[in-house]
Amino acid sequence: MTTKSTTPGAGTGAGTATGADTGSSANRDLQQVLALWLVEGHSSATDLVGRLRSVADSFDHDAAEGALRDLADAGLVRATSRSGGELDYVRTSLGHEYVAHEFASDSPVAARLAELERLRTDFVATIAHELKTPLTAIRTCVGLLVDSEAHADAEVRQRLLTRVASSTDTMQHLIANLLDLARYRSGTVQLELRWVDAAQLAREAAQQLAPLAEQRQQEVRFAEPAEPLLAYVDRRRLEHALSNVLSNALKFSPSGAVVAVTVRRDGDHAAWDIRDEGKGIGESDQRHLFERFFRGRGDQEGGTGLGLPIALAAVQAHGGSIAVQSEPGRGSTFTVLVPLSGPDEPQDQA
Repeated sequence: MTTKSTTPGAGTGAGTATGADTGSSANRDLQQVLALWLVEGHSSATDLVGRLRSVADSFDHDAAEGALRDLADAGLVRATSRSGGELDYVRTSLGHEYVAHEFASDSPVAARLAELERLRTDFVATIAHELKTPLTAIRTCVGLLVDSEAHADAEVRQRLLTRVASSTDTMQHLIANLLDLARYRSGTVQLELRWVDAAQLAREAAQQLAPLAEQRQQEVRFAEPAEPLLAYVDRRRLEHALSNVLSNALKFSPSGAVVAVTVRRDGDHAAWDIRDEGKGIGESDQRHLFERFFRGRGDQEGGTGLGLPIALAAVQAHGGSIAVQSEPGRGSTFTVLVPLSGPDEPQDQA
């Protein structure tokens, strides 16, 4: 078994399913302006990432360092000192003038910042909502347990305690998912790599979801290669990723549907194609599928909207990607790709 630390690349997390280039000219320009706006007093690349990372996943350490270098070349900021191995920057007088112009209320940058603030507010509201339901259940059950009549009835007491335990598990699951995402995005996840049969991994992921499939009278049907397909992966984390994608397919397929899982070799990658019989996903929704808390396919299905972002983060930590093919009314196919030989060694940051 090999243990490997991962360093996420630009684009890890929100809004990209295929490892698409987040370094477009427009995106770099926005990053530079945001970096300039965030330079208050002495600021390093790490400072900037900490201020913006909660709402802009593509703004990672490399992006921040690149933006600051470009701004320094343009004379908008200047390096003043080195702290903890990093350069600290401050705005120049030209930089202050530029900020005043770019952040006028009618500027495109101001509109983007307003959108980032909306995302931050939605993030807090969603977390509060997801925690409110189990907390309300716990408070109600505890209130009944202190009632003398309910406390005296062993059957009622057991039912209330079971509900408390279930609600506690719900909150723990949410918090664990949020911490997982944070670890992936900060590059602190340790992958425990070993050779694993790709088909067996898919079957184990499906086994976790057997109760859900049975409840909905659905079938998970497998197509596997004739010869074993071995991949060098973190079994637990990749199984979790496949389980999240498969859970999504089951939830958005009707009762009695068949969800098809095809395991195959794709060049030097292992591929898992997971096809559902749901309503399909519109093009506009596809762009947001891997954003935290996005539930555009139907809020009535419930869930926190963290399953797909975590799946993508785990797959990208392996050097892989997730692609989506879908159109309304024709179902969806999610393809998970990871290198057979494992992720490349993380590159040192410049």
